[in-house]
Amino acid sequence: MKTPYLQASYLAQVGRLTGLAKNALKSYPIDVEKISFIHHGENTTFCILDKSRNKYLLRIHREGYHSKKAIEEELGWLKKLSSKGLHVPSPVRNSKGHLVEVATHPDVPGSKNCSVMKWQEGRFIDKSLKPHHLFELGKLIGLMQKNAKKSVHRNYWSTEGLLGSRATWGSVEKVELATARELLIIQKTRKFLFKKLVSFEKRFPERLCLIHADLHFGNIILSKNAIAAIDFDDCGYGFKAYDLVIPIISTENILNDVKKLKSLHEYQKALIDGYKTYQNWDQHDEQILPYLISARKLLSIGWLNSRSDNPRLQNRLKGAIQRLLKHVKLNYPQVLSS
Repeated sequence: MKTPYLQASYLAQVGRLTGLAKNALKSYPIDVEKISFIHHGENTTFCILDKSRNKYLLRIHREGYHSKKAIEEELGWLKKLSSKGLHVPSPVRNSKGHLVEVATHPDVPGSKNCSVMKWQEGRFIDKSLKPHHLFELGKLIGLMQKNAKKSVHRNYWSTEGLLGSRATWGSVEKVELATARELLIIQKTRKFLFKKLVSFEKRFPERLCLIHADLHFGNIILSKNAIAAIDFDDCGYGFKAYDLVIPIISTENILNDVKKLKSLHEYQKALIDGYKTYQNWDQHDEQILPYLISARKLLSIGWLNSRSDNPRLQNRLKGAIQRLLKHVKLNYPQVLSS
């Protein structure tokens, strides 16, 4: 008798999902030559090679995160962006003309929403990162937001979505691996940041729109000498400035590894200068940016805490808690003393 899916090992889950991916592909006009596993995390992804050497990305969407309408909204935005020449993945319709295929497999519980898009060629820039890369990324972010709308189904990254009691990535009111003291600090930090963000949102509602929301350096590539964005799975309605937060945090992590943190300001300035090519940016955005950076660190804990179904992700939760406590101690001593 097979081990139940949720109790199966990481590799066993991947094997079963590979079977589901093959079933999904039967509904696409793709003459499949090879299926290669990429990642099993938020979604499960595969690289598909057809017999004409064309490449595609297939995603099996995690159950309970996006509704089918929300996935269609993401893919519709990508269709619009790619039609305007922006370097983003272009979705592929199945044989019935749908952007989302619902697939099943006897060894995977329930049905899974799946989507396919053309492969975005390029190379990652993290090991050769230069300020001009961030300038071009800022321009791309500005252009994407210029072609965005207020989302109906993906109201993810407003104040409530980031830090509310029913946050998109999971509440931090209860964190399994946190001590009582750590949990109290996490809760106080959430309330402190929530007040800052909700005040900004009420004052500047026009500074929220459909955003990518996950532009770390695993989702940014150099394609044909242009910066390209991939993996729009987390896109949703939220703070425009939040799209700058993840590249800033990712740059800090890279520079910390090579001990060049003194140049972080130069990289951050390049990103914002590029963004200002297509979007407004003023002192109010400058003031809210640090709070959005802190919110990202906090909501990452909520995400990891909610992913008990993925063995590898759970191992990262304790480290995320410790990094947040260090961040709060350095930036918000008033939270610790309250």
